[in-house]
Amino acid sequence: MKRVWLIFLLLIVHSAAAQNATSGKPCIAFSPGDESAGTDGLAKDPLATAVTLSGDFEFYASSHAACWTVEVLSLPVQLENGVPIGYAISYTVTDPKSIQIYHGLQFGPDRNAFEQAMRKAAAEAVKDIRFTQYLYQLTPEPKPKTKPPSVPPPQK
Repeated sequence: MKRVWLIFLLLIVHSAAAQNATSGKPCIAFSPGDESAGTDGLAKDPLATAVTLSGDFEFYASSHAACWTVEVLSLPVQLENGVPIGYAISYTVTDPKSIQIYHGLQFGPDRNAFEQAMRKAAAEAVKDIRFTQYLYQLTPEPKPKTKPPSVPPPQK
């Protein structure tokens, strides 16, 4: 089990290193999962607001290389007789290497459910990004390998 955690932490540190090398600010991108219901787009603006609130993160309205991604799947929920009762919203946070880090599910009676869900998704992404940055700072930079000094062959 310790090996699994070690591998997981190394992958996260590697993700942070890749993102730190590409830009000054970490970034979070929005990715709609399935546009057939037409409700995934309702999450984009609330996510953008939640991500950019602190000013420490950049937001992209579509998938972007080297960014963490929030993928959203949502559907309107109706009773058997067709009366709408709300929305079911599923979101997944993935790191820049496309490793799923977090999954959440939110249900709500109106469009405010999207705001609540995206605040939670942004908070989780920000927490994970900051954690990987912390791990990256703790990881010493690899030192360049130097050749040992050459030793002349023994003289006869």
